[in-house]
Amino acid sequence: MKYLATLSLVLMVAFGAYAQEESAAELKNQGNEALRAKNYKGALELFEKAIATWGEEPMDEAMVYNAATCARKIKNYDKAINLYGESKKLNYKADVSTYYIASALKSADKDAEMEKVLLAGIEEYGTSKYVAHMKKMLAGYYVKESNELYTKGQGILNTRVDGNRDEWDAIKEKAKVVLDEAADLAKKALEYDAANKNAQAILSGIDTFLAS
Repeated sequence: MKYLATLSLVLMVAFGAYAQEESAAELKNQGNEALRAKNYKGALELFEKAIATWGEEPMDEAMVYNAATCARKIKNYDKAINLYGESKKLNYKADVSTYYIASALKSADKDAEMEKVLLAGIEEYGTSKYVAHMKKMLAGYYVKESNELYTKGQGILNTRVDGNRDEWDAIKEKAKVVLDEAADLAKKALEYDAANKNAQAILSGIDTFLAS
C-alpha cells in the first residue's frame, strides 16, 4: 500500500508538470490565434499567462515579442517597453525591438529616455534597415525641441516696439541666445535626416529674424 501511495504521488507530480507544460503551450497557441484575429488585448492576456507558466524550458522569444506588439497596439506603453526589453535580451529582433521601445517611450512622453535609446540603437545596429526609422524619429525629436526654442526666440524679438527702442539691442541679444540653441538642434536634426524640411525652415527663419 505504501508503494502504491508513493507511485500515485510520483504520477500526480509528473502529470501536473506535463499538464502545466501543455497549458503554457496551449495558451501560446490561443494567443497566436487571438493575435491573427487582431484581438490584441485578449492575445496579450494569453501570452502573459503562457509566459508566467512557461517553466524551465527556454522561453519562446517570438511569443515575448508578440506580447510586446500586443501591448503596443492597445497603447499599454509601459508594458510594451518592458516586453520589448525582454525580447531584446533574448536577442530576438533586437533592432526592431529597440525601435519599438523608442516608439513607446515617445508615445509615453518620455523623450529624454527615447533619445538615449535611439542614439544607442543607431550605434549598435548600424547595418539594420530600422536605423533609418530610428534616425527619422530622432530628427523629429530634435526638430520639436528646436521649434519650441524658435517660438520662444520669436516671442522675445516681438517684444521690440517703438516705445522701447533703447532696449532693442538687449532684446535681440537675449533672443539670439535662444535662437542659437534652436539652430543647434535644427542642425542636429539634419545630421540624422538631411532632407528634413522643418529643420531647414527653422534655420531659414532664424537667419531672417536675426538679420532684421
